[in-house]
Amino acid sequence: MTSGLLLVGAGGFAGAVLRFLVSGAIPKAGEIPAGTLAVNTIGSFALALITFSSVSDSLIYLLSIGVLGSFTTFSTFAYESFRLMEQGEAKYSLLNITLNLAMCMTGVMAAYLFTGH
Repeated sequence: MTSGLLLVGAGGFAGAVLRFLVSGAIPKAGEIPAGTLAVNTIGSFALALITFSSVSDSLIYLLSIGVLGSFTTFSTFAYESFRLMEQGEAKYSLLNITLNLAMCMTGVMAAYLFTGH
C-alpha cells in the first residue's frame, strides 16, 4: 500500500506540473479554453490507452491515478461513459454524461452565487 501511495503521489505531482505547462502553453481559441480542452482530450486518450493495455498495478498507480488524475479528471469521466455505452448501457451512459455536466455546472453556479458575483 505504501508503494502505491508513493507512486500516486509522484504521478500526481508530475501530472499537475504537466497540466500547468500544457494548458498554459495553449491560448484560448476565441472563447474556448483550448488548453483545458487539450489536456482533457490528451488525458482521455492516454487513460484509455493505458486501461485497454495490460499494464502492471504499479503503472496504473503511477500513470492512471497519479499523472492523469491530476493532469485531468475528465479522462475518467469520458472513459466510464464510453464503457457504459460499450456494455450496452446507453441510458446510463447518457445519464452519467448529463449528471456530470449538470452537477458540475450547478456547483460552479452555486460557488459563483455564494461568492456574491
